[in-house]
Amino acid sequence: MTTNKNERSYIKQFGRVAHRNHKPQLDQIKHENEVIGQIETHWSELGSCWIFTAAVFNTSGAYRLNHETWMDAHQWIDTKRLEYRRHESFGAYLDYMLSDMSMTKTQMGQHIKVSRQTIYDWINNEYEPGATNFIKLARLYSKWSSCDVNTILLDMSESII
Repeated sequence: MTTNKNERSYIKQFGRVAHRNHKPQLDQIKHENEVIGQIETHWSELGSCWIFTAAVFNTSGAYRLNHETWMDAHQWIDTKRLEYRRHESFGAYLDYMLSDMSMTKTQMGQHIKVSRQTIYDWINNEYEPGATNFIKLARLYSKWSSCDVNTILLDMSESII
């Protein structure tokens, strides 16, 4: 019997017995001892496959989305966590931008002509960028997201304390 990617992901996460019995599983995803979401795994009789439903909780409610693998669901929860917390500090916003653009600190530094260490310091809120670098970051993100630079600048400015 061959298994597809979905089934292999489930077996890796929950084991062969759960896979044979088609028992649903519920995992809580935590970040720093805080529950940020959950992944419900259940067997779809219609599709004859496992479905991984990720749920994210925040102050405005819960959001759910079905995924093909447990890892995809977990990554979606992490991305949503960064998105919801992006206005807590400039470092949180920059961390969200890096994740959203799938970019490393080095790559971002090369785009705006600063060092990786400078990006690291901004993420850790050691200090904030000057006006020139702030605008460069907004232009980089607006180009990537195909959004107006003024909208990005306004959104970024909400993260500065």
